[in-house]
Amino acid sequence: MTERVLRRLLLFGLLVLALVLSSLTRSYTPTLPGEFAARIAPLFGWSYRVGQNLRGAIAAIVDRRDLRAENRALREKASGLEEENTRLRVQVRQLAAALKVKAEQAPQVVAVAPVVGEDPSGLYRRLFLGIGSNQGLQVGMPVTSTAGLVGIITEVTPTGAVVRTILDPESRVGVRLMDAPGRGIAYGQPPGKLRAEFAAEAKVKPGDWVLSGALQGLFPAGIRVGQVEEVIPHPPGALRQEVVVKPAVSLSLLEEVVVLRSL
Repeated sequence: MTERVLRRLLLFGLLVLALVLSSLTRSYTPTLPGEFAARIAPLFGWSYRVGQNLRGAIAAIVDRRDLRAENRALREKASGLEEENTRLRVQVRQLAAALKVKAEQAPQVVAVAPVVGEDPSGLYRRLFLGIGSNQGLQVGMPVTSTAGLVGIITEVTPTGAVVRTILDPESRVGVRLMDAPGRGIAYGQPPGKLRAEFAAEAKVKPGDWVLSGALQGLFPAGIRVGQVEEVIPHPPGALRQEVVVKPAVSLSLLEEVVVLRSL
């Protein structure tokens, strides 16, 4: 710190000296005797150049300081613009998801909610949302995504909510086949599958899509639930047949969900 102060004082002293010498050059050179003036003219010229160079150096230092301050201000402004751009991208993505759900699944969209956590116990498959009753969420509201059905809200606080997903062992979803007659019920089968029951006469095969149906009355009809992976053989005369369904939604990858109005 002391060295920096000394440097500044020395620089200031040199500047004052240069200014004085420059002033003397302008004020007194013409009045000096010709021979003496001729002899000391180089000295005055040198001092004048030194003064000019010092003034130029100081101006350059000031300019560099101004430039650094301007660059710092520009960086801060660019950072603010980047944050705003990120916020706008999130809003656009949320709006696109809401519009897609409204067009393909159900028109009564309440909110697009961020997923902030997941039940770590492994016993249940539940998600935690980052918004709650302050944003209009209520118990019993269906939760979906652009890929398919997610679950239903079971708990709400002013700033958060809990979703019981379709993979939860306590979940029950009325379902139907997309391309063939057949109604049934799908149960959560952790960690990552559903087990669905259909009438024995239903023509179910691997690869068939399963949609939400009118049974249970909790979810709008026609939302993708999952795709049949396996048809479990049933004994002759059985009234029901079971199938294993892979969910349409990868719950662990969800960042946002769409909340619908209760039926």
